[in-house]
Amino acid sequence: MDMKHLSLLRNPFNHEALEIRETPGGTFLAGSESGELFRIKDGIPVFIDTDKLTEADAKSRRFYDILSPFYEFTQSIYFRVKGGEAESRNEYLRFVDVRPGDKVLEVSIGNGVNVRYLPRTAEYFGIDVSWGQLKRCLASGSRYGFDVEVYQGEAERLPFRDEAFDVVFNVGSINYFEDKAKAIDEMFRVAKPGARMMIADETEKAARSHNKLPIYRGFFNSSEPSSRSPRDYLPKEAEGVKLTEIRDGLYFCLQFRKGK
Repeated sequence: MDMKHLSLLRNPFNHEALEIRETPGGTFLAGSESGELFRIKDGIPVFIDTDKLTEADAKSRRFYDILSPFYEFTQSIYFRVKGGEAESRNEYLRFVDVRPGDKVLEVSIGNGVNVRYLPRTAEYFGIDVSWGQLKRCLASGSRYGFDVEVYQGEAERLPFRDEAFDVVFNVGSINYFEDKAKAIDEMFRVAKPGARMMIADETEKAARSHNKLPIYRGFFNSSEPSSRSPRDYLPKEAEGVKLTEIRDGLYFCLQFRKGK
């Protein structure tokens, strides 16, 4: 963890400031008022108790922890079939308007592959419930030459101060969030006034086909939240809202800004 970013962090449960605390049991982030401790494990601050995760987040964590060693390989095969990974990812990443010097947060960053295709002139931060994916994200950064600060936590309780980021985006996970409205509210909370924001995921058309795969059925099923655009969950301060479907209607990209 880069100590220069400590001022960005907050207790995700009460938003108090955090400070570094060394204890016989290791290095922790401590709440400035409550004294609540959050472990820093292998350089990654941990803001969740896996035993207290919601059912949806627990399923996602298990699924991606199991898949993480193979995720990059399987994704590269998938995108090769679709015409090339860079071309396919840029189809949605073109909506992420990153500018030099921006602080950029990816919610559910996974193995960090999206950051590989974004400008190196910004500062990148990511959060995910999957420890396996976060470790892969750091390894990918070392391999491909990009820097990213990562944190283990939930989208519905982001461990950052208000108005911290110039760009906030989420790709491929909003459909399975336990509380979409709360997650989007949190994205707005940590975004600066005027921040550019984007959410992308599968439409119902794609979700139905994926739910037929055995590996998906083992973790997710038709009782999960509907795979539709989260446009209805946007708060009133959302501006410039634009919904675009890509890949023959299999995916949506929802662009918007936080009002000033």
